[in-house]
Amino acid sequence: MPSISQEKRDYEDRLNGCLTKYSRVLFCLMDNVRSQQVHGVRRDLRGKGELVMGKKTLQKKIVEKRAEDSKATDSDKLFHQTCADKQLLCGNTSMIFTNEDVTEITKVLDGHRVQAPARVGAIAPCDVIVPAGNTGMEPKATAFFQALNIATKISKGTVEIVSDKKVLSTGDKVDNSTATLLQKLDISPFYYQVEVQSVWDRGVLFTREDLAVTDDVVEKYLLEGISNISAMSMGAGIPTAATLPHMIVDAFKTLLGASVATNYEFEEYDGKNLRQAALEGKLGGGAAPAASSGGAAAAAAPAAAALPLRLRKRRKTTTLAWALSSKKCNGDLIDFFSNFFPFS
Repeated sequence: MPSISQEKRDYEDRLNGCLTKYSRVLFCLMDNVRSQQVHGVRRDLRGKGELVMGKKTLQKKIVEKRAEDSKATDSDKLFHQTCADKQLLCGNTSMIFTNEDVTEITKVLDGHRVQAPARVGAIAPCDVIVPAGNTGMEPKATAFFQALNIATKISKGTVEIVSDKKVLSTGDKVDNSTATLLQKLDISPFYYQVEVQSVWDRGVLFTREDLAVTDDVVEKYLLEGISNISAMSMGAGIPTAATLPHMIVDAFKTLLGASVATNYEFEEYDGKNLRQAALEGKLGGGAAPAASSGGAAAAAAPAAAALPLRLRKRRKTTTLAWALSSKKCNGDLIDFFSNFFPFS
């Protein structure tokens, strides 16, 4: 049988090997986790990572010794400092070493989540609400519910809870009466698992709150930011990658409106046919304008009146001229612009 000192040296070699091999360390809470769950997690982590448990005093010494070694890297020193400052190596915790994405590891942990009853003296990890409804219990149990301030009534010879009642809040200690009530109602309100508290990833510590930010949340904020910047760019008349297509279409609407109102036909890109299509109401499937050119001119008069001011402030025709001169608008422009705006 190996000596205690030999066991410590083996443990030190294992922990140092994990710190060298893996780039991510997940610090996990192990409260109320059964040994069977731990075995299941270890089994499913094979090929993805390693679950390491042990005495916290020994772990601290190994991490400190590694940081003070002459060959220690900046990452080793920062890891030791972070563990000390944030007290990561304290309490009933474990470490999971991995190079996989954190979500892959949490899926494994969630797969070993077990339901458990509320035992006397346990700390509630979540709010517990007793739902309204028939309990199936005899009327003599009414006094028991009254002692817990739970409103009841007798319905068809059994006790019925009138409305939902919160009996425990997160962090509350389960007393004997509450535990008995939940047992009688056959409610097992708690779920226990290896729970990730924080993640060390290449020199950065992510908290539990940081881990709650999913890809969908990031995408939502990113799209909102792009939308806000695009709106500012459009308002200021500054072309950007996001606003340029809209600015070109907007400028072309103004230009074509001026063409219709002033009887001016631009030669580029079949301007004559575009103007005629606008007069005949063929752009955008809108209602056809008046048959006469005077009616069309009257309909487009507001755009023509606003043209000089918009040219001075937003320089949209310059943007349009650049787009047309770049020869990137080949094809049937009537069909192309019909997808973006109606002319009526």
